[in-house]
Amino acid sequence: MDSKKLWSDLQEAVKSAINNDISYTVHIKPSEGIDYNNSVFTIAVPTSINRNMIEFRFKNTIESVLEAHFGQKTKLNIILEYEKDIFNSEDDTETFYPDNIVLNGKYTFENFVIGTSNEYAATAAISASENPGHIYNPLFFYGNSGLGKTHLMCAMGNKIKRENPKLKVLYVTTETFTNEFVDCIKNHKMNMFRKKYRTIDVLLIDDVQFLINREGIQEEFFHTFNDLYTLNKQIVLTSDRKPSDLVTLEDRLKTRFTQGLNIDITVPNYETRLAILRKKSEENQYNIPDEILEYIAKRIKSNVRELEGALLKLISLAQLKKMDIDMELTQYTIDSILPKDGIVKITPDKIMDRICSLYNVTKDELIGKSRIKNLVVPRQVAMYLCSKLTDMNSAMIGRNFGGKDRSTVIYTVQKIEKLLEKDSDLKTNIDYIIKDLQSI
Repeated sequence: MDSKKLWSDLQEAVKSAINNDISYTVHIKPSEGIDYNNSVFTIAVPTSINRNMIEFRFKNTIESVLEAHFGQKTKLNIILEYEKDIFNSEDDTETFYPDNIVLNGKYTFENFVIGTSNEYAATAAISASENPGHIYNPLFFYGNSGLGKTHLMCAMGNKIKRENPKLKVLYVTTETFTNEFVDCIKNHKMNMFRKKYRTIDVLLIDDVQFLINREGIQEEFFHTFNDLYTLNKQIVLTSDRKPSDLVTLEDRLKTRFTQGLNIDITVPNYETRLAILRKKSEENQYNIPDEILEYIAKRIKSNVRELEGALLKLISLAQLKKMDIDMELTQYTIDSILPKDGIVKITPDKIMDRICSLYNVTKDELIGKSRIKNLVVPRQVAMYLCSKLTDMNSAMIGRNFGGKDRSTVIYTVQKIEKLLEKDSDLKTNIDYIIKDLQSI
């Protein structure tokens, strides 16, 4: 079966099913069919953003399309493009986990817009790239999602590979590291895993806040870190928080992370936001008037990803409606993303949607009265998030969850707060949902 052609043929059905042209164009259209085996259909997407959006918003819909085509329940598996070689390799060869992962070539220092919010980080990244392993090691970037941490990290990898082709450069997300570790344990291939991670020259690991303390993963990461650090191999890490705030990490890992250079990347100011929009427009050969870019830069203040997303949505709408990009269309586009005060409003419905996607439950089940475990936990998490992320009081939250009383909501919130102190998996899930909600 030609999975690539099959997926291409199915995409029109997927587009109709999700009924969202912008999301389809940005997140699903660039994907590629990789494999269909044992009722699992695997696709590859360019970025982790694409994968996360499909996982949270469209996975159930796509699986319904696949089920209709194959005539049986079919699970959707989503990998990143650089993982295709890993996925397609034979288990019994040394290339099962290749040493070099292809970095995203679009992330370079040349197209990274430097401003006051990231100047220190960019300078340190360039310096470390010119002398990997000997200064600023480890290099730890932290800050909210969408501020350019991954761009900087990959720019380092691309520069090092370009100037030192013989060096082994490895970029992975923490999720990939974790999945490979678990897979290698199951398949008795830990020697291969250690050979991959402990014989490289530059290790770039994204989102270490998701490094959960389970099945010896942090233990393995600790020894990998020590081996590389002792050999003066460059280590670069990113997180949404500074090391001391990573409550799910062991103290010895926090200590290792803080022994290098830790740099906070903050929200870009107006001038930087405008420069980013201009550069993005030039790169894509879009002739957009300055007053339009200035308006977007003033309205979108949160992060680079939202800036670029707003610009892409504006261009897509203009193309779909066959309209010129003017101020009226721009205002309409931005108002559809943000309210006039510029603050993303998180609602109970948005929270429930994310919970339903993550835990694979329906909204009716979420607000119902069933006490089975796979419904109770999602319901409790949803109540907790409503308490923390909205201005609703306990009575209002109760009414949104099938008429539950105020005392039940208070008890539930307190219970989740206590669980978060000891359940790292739960904390990871909640952090992930919050991150997704705040990036809408």
